[in-house]
Amino acid sequence: MDEGTDARDILENKLLPLRRGYIGVVNRSQKDIDGRKDITAALQAERKFFLSHPSYRHLADRMGTGYLQKVLNQQLTNHIRDTLPALRSKLQSQLLSIEKEVEEYKNFRPDDPGRKTKALLQSVLRRDANAM
Repeated sequence: MDEGTDARDILENKLLPLRRGYIGVVNRSQKDIDGRKDITAALQAERKFFLSHPSYRHLADRMGTGYLQKVLNQQLTNHIRDTLPALRSKLQSQLLSIEKEVEEYKNFRPDDPGRKTKALLQSVLRRDANAM
């Protein structure tokens, strides 16, 4: 944002409320990049900005790249924790199904006349199901 712009209402989640709110960050400017300002110095400058700016100092503990990183990491962790049990259960179910199917083919003999009859019957049933 341009110098002199006040984003307090946005950062306080008043102007356009978001469920999880906003986290302000201060990125390196092109001048900082051209001047080879390193990331550590940029993060220190960001922290100093939020702590010293009259409009943002009351929000300083919930602003900055480090806080954004922490929040995103926590959200990812929560998502994994919430979805992993269902995914694991689904995979175990599929594994059991595949193991059962493999067991059926353990004693498979292509020249078995019963096998040929079963294959023919399945083929006819599939064709009838597709015709409907």
